[in-house]
Amino acid sequence: MSGFLDTLFGLDGLGFSDPEAVFGFARPVPAWVWAIVVAVVVAIVASSYARLSVSRPVRVALASMRVVFIMVLLVVACGPELRKSNERVEPDWVVMMIDRSQSMMIADAGVRPALVSREEQLQEILGASRPVLVSIDANKRVVWLGFDSSVYELDGRLLEEPGLQGVPEGRSTAIGASMEAALQRVAARPLSAIVLFSDGQSVDAVSRAVRRSLERQRVPVYAVALGSADPISDMSIRRVVAPEVVFVDDVVTVGVEIEHRGATSGRARLQLRDAATDELVDEQEVEVAADGTATVRLSTQLSEAGGRRLTVTLIPEQDDLIADNNMAQVSVELVDRPLRVLYVDGYPRWEHRYLKTLLLRERSIRSSSLLLSANRRYLQEGDVEIDALPRSVEEWAEYDVVVIGDLRPELIGEDTLIDLRQHIAERGAGLIWASGPGAVPLAWRGTALADLLPMSLDVEQAVRVWREPVTMRRTVAAADLSLLEMSDATSATSGDAGWPEILSDHNTGWARLHWAQQIAPAAIKPGAVALATFETERGAADGTSPAVLMMRFGAGVSVYIATDETWRWRYGRGEDLSERFWVPMIRQLGRASLARGDRAVLLTASPEAALVGQPVRIGVELLDQSLIDSRASAVSVRVGSETSGIRVTLDPQADGRGRHFGGTWVPDRPGRYVVAIDDPLIPTTGEGRVVTVVWPDDESRTPQTNHELLRELAESTGGSILTADGLAQLEASLPNRAVTIAGEPEIRTLWDRPLVLVVLMVLLALEWVGRRVVRLA
Repeated sequence: MSGFLDTLFGLDGLGFSDPEAVFGFARPVPAWVWAIVVAVVVAIVASSYARLSVSRPVRVALASMRVVFIMVLLVVACGPELRKSNERVEPDWVVMMIDRSQSMMIADAGVRPALVSREEQLQEILGASRPVLVSIDANKRVVWLGFDSSVYELDGRLLEEPGLQGVPEGRSTAIGASMEAALQRVAARPLSAIVLFSDGQSVDAVSRAVRRSLERQRVPVYAVALGSADPISDMSIRRVVAPEVVFVDDVVTVGVEIEHRGATSGRARLQLRDAATDELVDEQEVEVAADGTATVRLSTQLSEAGGRRLTVTLIPEQDDLIADNNMAQVSVELVDRPLRVLYVDGYPRWEHRYLKTLLLRERSIRSSSLLLSANRRYLQEGDVEIDALPRSVEEWAEYDVVVIGDLRPELIGEDTLIDLRQHIAERGAGLIWASGPGAVPLAWRGTALADLLPMSLDVEQAVRVWREPVTMRRTVAAADLSLLEMSDATSATSGDAGWPEILSDHNTGWARLHWAQQIAPAAIKPGAVALATFETERGAADGTSPAVLMMRFGAGVSVYIATDETWRWRYGRGEDLSERFWVPMIRQLGRASLARGDRAVLLTASPEAALVGQPVRIGVELLDQSLIDSRASAVSVRVGSETSGIRVTLDPQADGRGRHFGGTWVPDRPGRYVVAIDDPLIPTTGEGRVVTVVWPDDESRTPQTNHELLRELAESTGGSILTADGLAQLEASLPNRAVTIAGEPEIRTLWDRPLVLVVLMVLLALEWVGRRVVRLA
């Protein structure tokens, strides 16, 4: 029928056969008006034919034709037409944001011991919720976005098998910036909701502008919290420091910096093992404050020469989030040769006699002792006899440590002091000042070695003599260096396990030092560290001054001992206390010389733990005179990772006298890099220097979940936290924000069709013919 009407009216395109076409009028008239019009027309026509002298059927037929004609004419005047609306429905949008940062690989989801990674948990949730997500995708426009520090589109086929592909590689998560970018992508679109799949970890917060935008558009955020609901703390080994080269039978101290991330403090056992035999050589209990760090020092004594590797293992007592950061290794080179010591003093005082004897008795030390008199006569004692003091830097190189007793600098000579200063600063030798009442330190003001004194003599009353006996107590700095270990833990009675309380007790008598120097705090140089302090009989509250000061100078170390009465300790414990005081200190000072003495080149890289974009200073120091004499214009080093390497050219330093070269390398990506000399004219330096580079915002340092952030964001926007089961009701929870858009309707007029004119003409013709038949005007 519809097709027939289309043909009848000559309609092509929009017609009666179109199901969306609606018949109407351009000038619509209410039905009651039509009723009145019809009644009026019928009445008028009926009255006009009522008095005609023709039969009733003829009058009715003629009147009907006129009524129909008039009504058709009125209908045409109202503008009959076919109207088709152009309304369309814009479906609302749903943004699915999936966390693709490296923290998704942390295994803390599920129940111990069967923990799975957050990524595996995400895959499982997406797989179980696939029917719901497919239904949402069919009814709404779904945008799948991955995010870490930025936002990017994901493959929309992730709802198909095999699902979400790829490994999360983002180094950090920025939920705030990512949500802002996501809103910009769907700007001016009807947004139904944002569904956030994340562990909540973020380097930023959701800004007020983003929150206001969500509130203004009434867009709820539904969060699927991944990972452990209760953040698991993480303890990690952040840095390990150990000497590169030590003497056989030395105490090797390994400094370990531990970092703890968690809401409460964490406890752990820290173990030091021999990597070759897995033998446990030291162990300590450690407690680290919430979100804090702690430094622990482990020590061991190694007795075999050669390279050794030590393993540091952290064993947390509580659940630990990442196990891979609980172990580290260090390498130590052990050298089996005697430590070479030169002891020079001015007269045979008690301290000289006992120290000289101690050096002779110690098998690991090869010593030479000289007493210098005013007439330059030398009294020789020691393992190795010498007929004069060294006359050049090369001759000073025979000694790892030099002990200067209570003598005047004129007895040594200014040129010799200059050579000794250079030996300490450049070759890393150690210097010990064994003070006395005669000349040290005041007589050394203005000499070449004055800079090696840890106090400034220009300060008024920089050094005075105590007017009463004092005792000694070591400081935390000495304990950190494993120096002044005067007792084992079982014999200690004070808070310091390595220092016997009896050694600080004035009541013993033999612990009292009757001569000692009082160094003014204002005179102590900024780089000096107190290893021990003096205490009067009234205790530390009465005022203390340093008893032993240590200060770095160039490549070497200087130690100042502000008393010459440590020999008195022999009354209490025989030789034991004196040996524990002097020998470890001498051996500690000799390590720097040992590390440099057998090398032709010294390579340094600082810092060894760097950030991407942070300059790393690389330095090369030539220790071999033949290399210095070659006057190299530059030195090349190679900085290499597992996949690539670059060459860095080091230029001569202005004040390096031809032996120091330096340059800067800026890492552009994280990783483990090895810095090694790559110059044909310079010998290599073993394994090189290792530099570890990480991102500045590396989120592996804060791996805990932050579900509270997700909860607060969801609740503030009218959303909620969804579980894997709750995701099934997501579709019902999504508000309908679809928009109906009305366009210009399509209109096809009917009053101007030929059929209308034909109908009108036929009606007029029929009435006219009928009137002629009955002989009417």
